Amino acid sequence: MKNILTLTVMLTMLMSLNAQIADTIIKNAKIYTADASDTFVQALAIKDGLIIYTGTDAGVNIHLGAGTTVKDAGGRLILPGMHDVHMHPLEASSTNGSSCSLNSAETNPENYKAVIQACGSTPNANGWILGWGHSIYTLLNATRAPRLILDEVYPTTPALFMEETSHSMWINTAGLNALGITDSTPDPVGGHIVKSKWGTATDVDGILLDNAGDGAISVALATNGTLQTNNYEGLVYYGLPLLAKNGITSICEGRTYWKQNYIQTWQQIKANNLLTCRVALAPWIYPDDNDVTQIPAIEALYDAGDDMLKIRQIKLYSDGILINATAAMHDDYEAGVLSTLGFPFSKGLNYIDASRMTSLITALETKGYDFHIHAIGDRGITESLDAIATARATNGDIGARHRVTHLEVVKTTDYPRFSSLNVTADMQVTGDFTNPNHWHDNDDFIGVTRSNNLVPVKSIYDAGARVTLSSDWDVSSVSPFVGIQNSLTRVPQNLPNVAAAVKSYTINGAYVMRQEDKTGSLEVGKYADLIMVDRDIFTIPNTQIGATKVVFTWLAGNQVYFDAVLSTTENMLNGTKFEVYPTVAHEEVYVYFTGEKATDSSIDIYDFSGKRISKQKVDPDSFTNNELKVDVSGFSEGIYILKFSNGIDQTKSKKFIISK
Repeated sequence: MKNILTLTVMLTMLMSLNAQIADTIIKNAKIYTADASDTFVQALAIKDGLIIYTGTDAGVNIHLGAGTTVKDAGGRLILPGMHDVHMHPLEASSTNGSSCSLNSAETNPENYKAVIQACGSTPNANGWILGWGHSIYTLLNATRAPRLILDEVYPTTPALFMEETSHSMWINTAGLNALGITDSTPDPVGGHIVKSKWGTATDVDGILLDNAGDGAISVALATNGTLQTNNYEGLVYYGLPLLAKNGITSICEGRTYWKQNYIQTWQQIKANNLLTCRVALAPWIYPDDNDVTQIPAIEALYDAGDDMLKIRQIKLYSDGILINATAAMHDDYEAGVLSTLGFPFSKGLNYIDASRMTSLITALETKGYDFHIHAIGDRGITESLDAIATARATNGDIGARHRVTHLEVVKTTDYPRFSSLNVTADMQVTGDFTNPNHWHDNDDFIGVTRSNNLVPVKSIYDAGARVTLSSDWDVSSVSPFVGIQNSLTRVPQNLPNVAAAVKSYTINGAYVMRQEDKTGSLEVGKYADLIMVDRDIFTIPNTQIGATKVVFTWLAGNQVYFDAVLSTTENMLNGTKFEVYPTVAHEEVYVYFTGEKATDSSIDIYDFSGKRISKQKVDPDSFTNNELKVDVSGFSEGIYILKFSNGIDQTKSKKFIISK
């Protein structure tokens, strides 16, 4: 027996000698790994941004060294970093879209004039007045052509207002003239110019549907230095911090307008070391472009990139949306709405029709691209799946990872095709309008029968599909926890349990982004992309999950968000307070610390990759009213982590940004 004990001790000592010493250990946690077995563990260890251990509090100690930072989670829940594979962060964050907001509930469009006048008359850098928020049905209630209402406010300056869904635009006469739209202008592919509803057969009324409106906004927001700066600053100072605050560590841009320098904006942010999440860009297929030239242009954009920024997805629209009667349906929209709208189509429209979609997928999937296809109506969804199937018949199974997004009205015969074709079903349920109590808001458009089971998450999941959930931000809330709650409570089309919902935001999204071997679950060898939250979403009622708050967000072991109020590890430890401000600095930052300070207090500053770039000893007497100025004038633009040690028992860290 003594020999066995001796051998055990020797083996333990040998393992300790060979074990990697962690940079950081998290203990006393409830960690959902999202691995294949839905494992929960107590602790994990991180070195150089990678997870080197998951298991028990006792077992992790083998990786403890003199330089290891130990985080006590206080029993809180830790999850993999969230993936959102369909959102529009650049557009949602930029100030280019105007702050002139209209109430979609307004029934008389004449009442918009006073609101618009109050917004002012200063055009953007391209000479356009922009606004948003109205309902197309408010405009259809007008007693005269809607452009004439805008003309009374802006008689000579082009003005363009985006409807609440972004699928139509309200434009004045000056705007129509600037675009060269006349009574003889034909409808663009995937769009419709509303004419003659209020006047003569040759009147242009001032409503541009779908791609007709997309063309207008692309002119109004054509790239220039001012607009590109607004896009950059919007992402750096608003969008990316908001994503980190919501625990999102990986995203797919829902539509990358490559002709408007979106790619260059993201690349500049990455070059300046300001990315706080992993990003997959998806160059937009322009419906009006000739594919003879567009395909090679898209091919040239391909960039497998690195673990932070990739360009290997393509965004393609099959159709429009239900409430504009432009989503592509197998059968006609209801007669009443067709009469009200007066559009020259009865089954919706296609941005990209089935034949062209097949050609595009066939040509570009062989170059390494995965397609991200917008399809809302049942015909659009069938055509998308058909195009993928036909491309596979031509190219063979080359491992493409296509997905179809939105999926509002789906034929039951298409449910199993997602699994059989290995097509990811991406759905958005964060918006209340997708909940069952709102399904029959669509009765006037598609009838009672087709309005049942909108966004059939359960049916598609039960048919074996890989499901991802996403926000479509800023159409809906960016919070993954609102999506998780709604995915569980939207009976009868709900996911079966919390684990399935979390995986739809983590490992399944990682698969879509071709990074499931590196992130998406908390397993040894993967990046430490993780979040701590303020409640255990596995045990509380599903109806409380949406209120979940993120305590901290880490990307590759680096803290990119921290809630000082909620944190158990970085704030009010032993009654002390710690802050680093301003959040966005130029020449200096200030450290505020109320606790005891020893003579060997120190400040370490790390860049976002985790490399220490500055270390200095701090004289406790150099603090004035618990505040210390730190010179960062020699640092380049980027994200940094400042770690302060009081030389006794406390080490605290905070993120700050340097902007030149």
